[in-house]
Amino acid sequence: MRIDRSDDGDERPHAADAPEIRRAEAARDADSNPHLAGEDAGHEPESGSALRVERALEHRANVDAVNRAYAIDQGYARVQEIEEKTVTPAMRRIEAEDPERTLVGLENRLKGKDRLTEKITEAIEERGHTVEEAFGLVKDAIRYTLCYPDDRYRDGVYADCERLEDAGFERYDRRNSWDQAEYKGINSRWQVPGSGQIFEVQFHTQASLDAKEETHWAYKRLRSLPEDEEEVRELHAYQREVTSKVSIPPDALEIPDYP
Repeated sequence: MRIDRSDDGDERPHAADAPEIRRAEAARDADSNPHLAGEDAGHEPESGSALRVERALEHRANVDAVNRAYAIDQGYARVQEIEEKTVTPAMRRIEAEDPERTLVGLENRLKGKDRLTEKITEAIEERGHTVEEAFGLVKDAIRYTLCYPDDRYRDGVYADCERLEDAGFERYDRRNSWDQAEYKGINSRWQVPGSGQIFEVQFHTQASLDAKEETHWAYKRLRSLPEDEEEVRELHAYQREVTSKVSIPPDALEIPDYP
């Protein structure tokens, strides 16, 4: 299903179909070709033709922005529907199968629309993706965290990965970061059959979750700074200091990545 089209088939008009754009593009052609200018534009002064082109391009940009916002709204609604009707109900059933660990931070399971819009816009403007492609690049628009006792961590992660597969979700990837200096835990991503939607499941102990939450402000700050800033080095040092206090649960390092 295309996300730049509404469910009832009401497709937004393309900028190139607007009469103003067609007229302005003709003016731009005339401006660049003296023969056309003399024949079709009636020898309109060059400054007037250029102004019409400028206004047309501005109008095109405005139309594109409206179409993009509409497509993002439709895409976000689609992600929200998948989260509410498919993924969260499955995660609650999985949680109920083992009372020794908990699904935490469920109120944050859906990335905020403003932040998601920022990521989508960045992918479009800086990397040239369509809105639909950009949504596919955001792997944590839907995300969950499972928290385990240290002595149940390894077995619990394996068991919950099996439960996710039994629920019909497809493995996408898994990254074990227990040997890292600034973040400890395991992040996995799963695909919803049929829709192709990706969601994230993080596996933590209470200590690793506390460290993640304590350093989250630094992680967000690092995203906004150039790498050569002195503050960047200070923030990395801060994250290492906090994370160094997290104990590695037994056999957690043995859990492999995939693919």
